[in-house]
Amino acid sequence: MDKYLQIIASSSLFHGIAKTELAAVLKHLDAQMKVYPRNGFIWRLGERVTTAGFVVAGSVHILREDYWGRQNILAQLGCGHLFGEVYACLQQVPLTVSVAAPNGATVIFLDLKRLLSGPSRSEAESRLLHNLLLLMAERNFFLTQKMEYLTKRTTREKLLAYLSEQARLQQSNKLVIPFNRQQLADFLAVDRSAMSGELSKMQADGLIRYQKNKFELL
Repeated sequence: MDKYLQIIASSSLFHGIAKTELAAVLKHLDAQMKVYPRNGFIWRLGERVTTAGFVVAGSVHILREDYWGRQNILAQLGCGHLFGEVYACLQQVPLTVSVAAPNGATVIFLDLKRLLSGPSRSEAESRLLHNLLLLMAERNFFLTQKMEYLTKRTTREKLLAYLSEQARLQQSNKLVIPFNRQQLADFLAVDRSAMSGELSKMQADGLIRYQKNKFELL
């Protein structure tokens, strides 16, 4: 776990916590590390979990699956990101999503319940709890933003809304998105073939230029 201390220390979750305090905080949270292969599942829909996951290598997809196994990507999270924090705190609520590692991932599991119990906390643990609340607020904001994409009526409107937001976040009209074509279609809840056709039309109409996951808004 020592090789990932720099990633841990520079993350939003552990912001403001000195490196000298990290070992004690991780021990208090009973940190356990696990490596997942490419396309491996970390959690499945319906499971009950007692810990949150913190990504230190690779990335994970938060997936919503229907009865027939069709998937919708709710989020992609890379190094330094936390997932499952709500379920880790509630514990009795079964997962309404699945979590997978499309390209493999190394995850440290943290028992966040330990932050909520006990008569007193160290200064580092209080900072961690503060950071956790901010992250949960940011996650709620992200889901609200995604709802804006999904409520658009057409595939073109969904694509324009998503690409516009990415341009704003990356502060450039030239941007790189974290999805391939199938993943982008799953994220926006549209048919891949229809989406690919719409991208070609948008390029012909002079709205965008693109190659793979690189886009330029015109």
